[in-house]
This record gives sequence, structure tokens and C-alpha cells, in this order.
Amino acid sequence: MKSNLPASIVSAQDLTMVIREIQDYTAWATHETIKQKTGSKRPLAPAPELTVAATELVGTWSKTKGASADSYRQLIEALERIAKKAPTITITLAGPAPQHVKEHIVAWCRDNLSDNILVTFKFNRTILGGMVVRAGGHIYDWSLHRKLIDSGRAFTEVLSRV
Repeated sequence: MKSNLPASIVSAQDLTMVIREIQDYTAWATHETIKQKTGSKRPLAPAPELTVAATELVGTWSKTKGASADSYRQLIEALERIAKKAPTITITLAGPAPQHVKEHIVAWCRDNLSDNILVTFKFNRTILGGMVVRAGGHIYDWSLHRKLIDSGRAFTEVLSRV
């Protein structure tokens, strides 16, 4: 599956949650299909609610592969492959990032680094500002804390230039 994940699927945890939602939806669809084929008089159960990301993935997949339990299982397998193989990075900010900021950063990473990159966001107030990026075995520290430490000047002189 050459899939561009929806912008709302930011991290490996988000992807795992969406996979679980689609698994639950597939189980429901299988159950309801069996009830219909056997002529069960039980009323149909309501479909489990899906998040926007899961709905988008299922809808896109259904357009090309069909809307069946087997098709959804293929989608789950494709998403699990992405979860195992997708490159990941960790970005540490000075405070918690709002969802729209996460989506903007992830969109940039997917446009410039990899279509299915997964980004874990953390926050650490001690970096004061900027960010620290961990990718593979590399750490790129663009934090204000690092700038202050690297600078041989007085704290107030550095702050006057920020």
C-alpha cells in the first residue's frame, strides 16, 4: 500500500489506534454480514464509530479495493506493514504542541522526508524554546538551552539578541 497517511495520524501510537478501530469495524462488518446471510431476526447492530482518520482510510481503501471484510483485513495488514517499516523521528518542544502544529510539522516531514514518516512529540520545559530532533542515532539540538550553554557570553547578553 503506497499510502499517504492522513495528517491526523501523526505518531506510531495514532497509527496503532486507527488499526485497532479498523479491526473492530471489520469484526462488526463480518458479524452483520453473517446475520444477514443467515436470515437472523436480530436487528442490525449500529456500526462502531470511527475517527476521522479511520473513516478517511476506510473510504479511500473501499473506493479502490471494495468494501468487504477481506478487503478491510488487507488494509489492516498494509497499515501494520507501514507501522513496522515507517521511519520515525522524535521532536521535543518546550511545551505541548497543539494538534494543528503537529499536523503542520508532520505534513512538512511527509513532503520533504518520507511519505509515511511517524513523528513522536514530547515536551521538556527545560529546553526553554526551539526544538530537539532525534532521528535514528542522531540528535539535532536547536534549543535555546543549548544556545545558552554553547555561548560563552553572559545570559543577559544572549537574551538581548533573542
